Amino acid sequence: MSYKAYLLRGVRSRGGGRPQVHERLWMDFSFVASSGYRERVVSALASAPKLPRQLAHDTDLRSTHVSRALRELSSRGLVECLTPSAKSHGRLYALTEPGASLVAYRQNSNRRFSHVGRDPRELGFVPKIRAAATIRALQFLKAARGASALKDALKDWTVNSDELTEDTWLSADALDEFHELLVSKFGNGNYDFIRNLYVHVAPGVSTIREQITKVIPLTALAERAPIVYSKEWNYGRLVVKTGRRQAFFQHFDWRPTPSLCALFQGAYEGILKAREVAGTVTKTRCVRSGDDRCEYLVEW
Repeated sequence: MSYKAYLLRGVRSRGGGRPQVHERLWMDFSFVASSGYRERVVSALASAPKLPRQLAHDTDLRSTHVSRALRELSSRGLVECLTPSAKSHGRLYALTEPGASLVAYRQNSNRRFSHVGRDPRELGFVPKIRAAATIRALQFLKAARGASALKDALKDWTVNSDELTEDTWLSADALDEFHELLVSKFGNGNYDFIRNLYVHVAPGVSTIREQITKVIPLTALAERAPIVYSKEWNYGRLVVKTGRRQAFFQHFDWRPTPSLCALFQGAYEGILKAREVAGTVTKTRCVRSGDDRCEYLVEW
């Protein structure tokens, strides 16, 4: 079945007229692209069918995360088990024809998922983030959700949260894993939970708090954002362009993930809230959609 035929199957407009082909296409594309785990598994399966342990090796994901991604993709009809009678560790998974066609579509278009393989710029370099915001997130969630629920959510995290200090540097992969585990436990299938979390968390990070407590206009505050960024992140670049009652925050980052995009949007919203300013934050560009940067427009 071609991807077009797959899209046409049962996808009709409300009036029973022309099939909403592009709507279904982008629903599937969004479903995969909205999870870093699903992205990695789909990309790893593009070359050949694989066992879960092979997928875990190829994607640098824990087996529990691979299993969850396979279940979600299977329920969507994008992945199938070729050996359902085998034991779990011996089951062979492959893309369905619609799944393979979706991969072919994104490879032939200007849009793309965030990549799975290592970028040449990463050779010998590990992107890291200071753990200050993560510690604030843990404190907030412990109070809001309870210590027991939080412990259960993070039982598979590769980091020992008890050993974190504000001077600890977490790898970007470890932070993304942290977010994915939280979404799996407390979220609803998207990254709104992460976005809302950082609305509460970001203003309490010391480097951010130091700036937002200054008695300066929001435009001047926005222009100081790269100072904070350079203290909290060891990779990427933040450029700020300001105008009348607005600022564009441009993140030049070669490996954003859905959860990190949600983090930034929530952080900017949290800063507005902390300054008691009515405003909006809109994601206007994204590297994951083929742009040269991720961009957030803040208006007040």
